[in-house]
Amino acid sequence: MNKLIIFDTETTGLSEEDKIIQVGAIISELGNNEHIEKYDELCSTEIPIKIEAMSVHGIRQVDIDNKPLYRDTSFKKTIDALNSNENYLIAHNLDFDLNMLTKEGFINQYKLIDTLQCAKHLYEIGDDINGYKVPNHKLQTFRYMLLTQEDEEKEAEKYGVEIKAHDAIGDVVILKLFLLKLYFRVKEKFNISNSIEIFDKMAELTKLPVEVKIINFGKHNGKTLVEIESIDPGWIDWLHREQQKQKDSNDSKFNKDLFYTLDKLRQNRDINLANNGYDSSGIKF
Repeated sequence: MNKLIIFDTETTGLSEEDKIIQVGAIISELGNNEHIEKYDELCSTEIPIKIEAMSVHGIRQVDIDNKPLYRDTSFKKTIDALNSNENYLIAHNLDFDLNMLTKEGFINQYKLIDTLQCAKHLYEIGDDINGYKVPNHKLQTFRYMLLTQEDEEKEAEKYGVEIKAHDAIGDVVILKLFLLKLYFRVKEKFNISNSIEIFDKMAELTKLPVEVKIINFGKHNGKTLVEIESIDPGWIDWLHREQQKQKDSNDSKFNKDLFYTLDKLRQNRDINLANNGYDSSGIKF
């Protein structure tokens, strides 16, 4: 039976040097909503917790000083034992958590589902959900747009946990409920009824970039990229160069969706220039 490993990590910070200090996970079988196992483990590391991270997740250095290393956690043993292409590894903003696992020597064989990337495909910014407009694709945003307090309390009671934002196991309980919402959204949108096909579709969506429509930073904050391309193509080129540098250096700030969109805009620009008898630098040929 295919296994679903729904997990989240809390870390010492967001830099390349940072490490896992908490892991939360719920493991269940495809087609069976009851969990097989639950993990909520703190772990120590040689990297001190940065104050910026501490202020988000609330884990103090003293909380982990006598805990086992990540490599000695029960979760690590289980995730390695189940590591095969018939099972699904699931997280919100999976790239971050997967990178943290990779630093611990993990080599992935799972089918991967990033609920963040799936949400970008399934819910556009500005979509109406229960009277609210989708402002972003954060897990906590969908929590309050899609889930009731009763939903949360019933699910938390199953696992004997308290739901708190930026707590690994609390976020996993919310993520499990959100995953179910995505499941039915995929089922309806793509007219798929088979459970494995639905999860495979989510794995497919995870790999596909999404066009970014609006910029939310810099001098063009609030403008669409199409609008910026028409009035300031030089800025598009600058941003593309910056993203290329981040991609080449494996910078965590690299945004694959933004890079994909910028690439597409520049390719369309070159096609339009060529159709009008100009090369990519704007010289007539």
